[in-house]
Amino acid sequence: MEIAFVSGGSSGIGLATVRSFLSQGVKVVTCGRSEDRWLALVKDDVALSAVDFIPADCTDESHVESLFEYIKSNYGHLNYAVNNASPDSGSNGVFQVQPFDALRKTVEADLISHMHCLKKELEIMGAGGCIVNVSSVNGIRPTPGAAAYSAAKHGLEGLTRSVALEAIKSGVRVNSVAPGVTWTPRWERRQAETSITREDVSNLVPIGRFADAAEIASAIQWLCSKESSYVVGHTLVVDGGLSLA
Repeated sequence: MEIAFVSGGSSGIGLATVRSFLSQGVKVVTCGRSEDRWLALVKDDVALSAVDFIPADCTDESHVESLFEYIKSNYGHLNYAVNNASPDSGSNGVFQVQPFDALRKTVEADLISHMHCLKKELEIMGAGGCIVNVSSVNGIRPTPGAAAYSAAKHGLEGLTRSVALEAIKSGVRVNSVAPGVTWTPRWERRQAETSITREDVSNLVPIGRFADAAEIASAIQWLCSKESSYVVGHTLVVDGGLSLA
């Protein structure tokens, strides 16, 4: 039985990725900070009841340790892992005026937590395994107004490429996907809280729209498939041309 782990699988790209693996007949283990949110999803979509959901906050070291001990004890191995969890950033705005604690929490959430998960995944993944880190176009270009988030994603890019060269010696492929603007609950909240509209942002993207989370999940699925068997340490940019504009 093939086993996949997806962090932050209860919404957005994570949820779309969980569904993508399910459609391939893969047993999925996922985690999230709200069990109530997950139970509501299962109520609306009975297919998700096949997923092993573990309440966990990936920014909490003890939660990550317990999570992977559970996976090791109950499944023994992983074939696929997707490091996706990314809570709303609390450090958006001009860097100089951001509280340092907010900057640090952003880096912990979007880099350190993935680093911890990546280390644990490699411990229980054998030859033929695939890991995908969910980065961002903000990890390959400057992002004024979100400096800490951009720094974390740049760090994730460096981590991906460096670990890829180490892990491939054991037959494990590590890559990343860098989404552009993707319509998720995070963007829904952002639109409700600011004057920024979906149309405003869509007009900045050459393709003229947001990505659907399922489109990013398809890219992740490809990086985990045999079709990408010669792809190592690569960042697959899925942004509708945004990084070119």
